[in-house]
Amino acid sequence: MSITGLDHITINVKDLEKSRTFYGEILGLEEAGFIHMGDHTLTYFRLPQGVRLELIDYENSQPEKQISETDIGTYRHFCLETDELDGLYQLCTGMGIPVRKAPSYVEKLGCSTMLITDPNGVELEIIQR
Repeated sequence: MSITGLDHITINVKDLEKSRTFYGEILGLEEAGFIHMGDHTLTYFRLPQGVRLELIDYENSQPEKQISETDIGTYRHFCLETDELDGLYQLCTGMGIPVRKAPSYVEKLGCSTMLITDPNGVELEIIQR
């Protein structure tokens, strides 16, 4: 038995339309359909290598929980790669996207990185090799 790939990453959204704008228009991901599941809707975006981003919009959601970036045993972020980090940084700042860490070269990682926050409070790392 072996793991053969990554199928999808899921985010429970606060606001589906703001999330669709962020992932579709700002990050340039292609929307790949939706499925109504009864009490929630799944909206998909295509990521490289056949991976999908799955946004879940629940009809009856629970209150948001505050989690710190240093809390142990919690999810922290996922990372996307770009070929134009500075351009994406300029777009994000121009669109009012929260930037947690401006682009900088991280020698130990051998790449430039920045951290941004999506409309749901989910941290994303963006790297350029």
